[in-house]
Amino acid sequence: MKKRVAVFLAIALAALPLAACAGGNGNGVPTAKATLGDVRATISVSGNLDAPDDRYLSFAVPGTIEEILVEKGDAVREGDVLARLDTEDLQRNVEFARTSLRQAQAQYDIADNQLRQTIFPHYYNSYVIDVPGTWMALDEAAESLEDARAFMEDGDMVRADIALDNALDEIAEAQYSSQSRKWELPAAIKIMELQREAASAALSAAELNLDAANCALEDASIEAPFDGVVTAVLVEEGDHLTQMDYFAPAFHLIDPTNLEMTGLIDEMDIAEITLGQKAIVTLDALPGTEVAGTVTYIAEAAMIQAGVVMYETTVSLKNPDSAIRDGMSATADIVLEEHEDVLVVPVSAVMKGEDGRDIVYVWTEGEELRIQDVTTGLKSGRMVEILSGLKEGEAVALEAPE
Repeated sequence: MKKRVAVFLAIALAALPLAACAGGNGNGVPTAKATLGDVRATISVSGNLDAPDDRYLSFAVPGTIEEILVEKGDAVREGDVLARLDTEDLQRNVEFARTSLRQAQAQYDIADNQLRQTIFPHYYNSYVIDVPGTWMALDEAAESLEDARAFMEDGDMVRADIALDNALDEIAEAQYSSQSRKWELPAAIKIMELQREAASAALSAAELNLDAANCALEDASIEAPFDGVVTAVLVEEGDHLTQMDYFAPAFHLIDPTNLEMTGLIDEMDIAEITLGQKAIVTLDALPGTEVAGTVTYIAEAAMIQAGVVMYETTVSLKNPDSAIRDGMSATADIVLEEHEDVLVVPVSAVMKGEDGRDIVYVWTEGEELRIQDVTTGLKSGRMVEILSGLKEGEAVALEAPE
């Protein structure tokens, strides 16, 4: 279950209760000294470590494995070749595709040149404009406008409207005649054009075949997609991979330096979590080991577990050492607030006075206890920050005197 905690680290750990003698009444009273340290308010989330870069690799084409270049436990870099197939047949396919491409190119050139020789220079991809038709339509429009002007001067608005409509129709006809249109070729020329189009399609198909052959040749090797360590080699040199099994895993590769932990945070705390927040990750299997982390993912959608609304949250570890491994149980303390090099005392040293104010019992030089008002700051499960009322090194009682 996730709950708010505060972690007191570093120097503060030295501020655990120290044995001391009581003042004038002679009773033993446990004490501790006010000291400087760091205190953090955190929210904890638990889960297991996971390596995002964790992948099984396989060949993309069938064939016979000619060479395996790595062993189990080898470290590899992105792009390193792990294994190769026998590429003799694949290289032959590339050469055949390249030859087919040259043939298709020659057939296209022949068809193109035949068409050019037949219709060049007058009709090859030529476009026409009906210039005479354009001028004639414009002339007729001008005449219609003159007629409309004359009718309006005579007061014959009906005939003037008809003349204006005619002028608009003639202007539209002139506009159409002025547009460029492709020349309609004779049937024999059209056949030659179709032959060239067929040759062009064959050329495109040959280019695709060559690309496919080159891709198959490239797929004859397995390369590392990221830096990592080979954890399993599942094939041997000489293995023949058929169409039925070439896609089976050949290697297992993992990047042990890229680790993250995903856990669930309840709805009461999730509002205080933001991307980029610092976290301290501890591991059940490695007591005392702490790794810095960063919040890299917060789910938008909730998960309901036993009636509790939870949100998936991921913390990515920064530079984990080699002892930290994928799958380990971990706890991430996400830092909400952190005060460094501040004055702290154990929580039990701060008590409530009769008026409800925070007080501590401070040992005087005469080994007597006096009440001192204090102002507290950030609290942890064991320690509390003192903002005012105490000085470094002063001894305080951890229990109220009798």
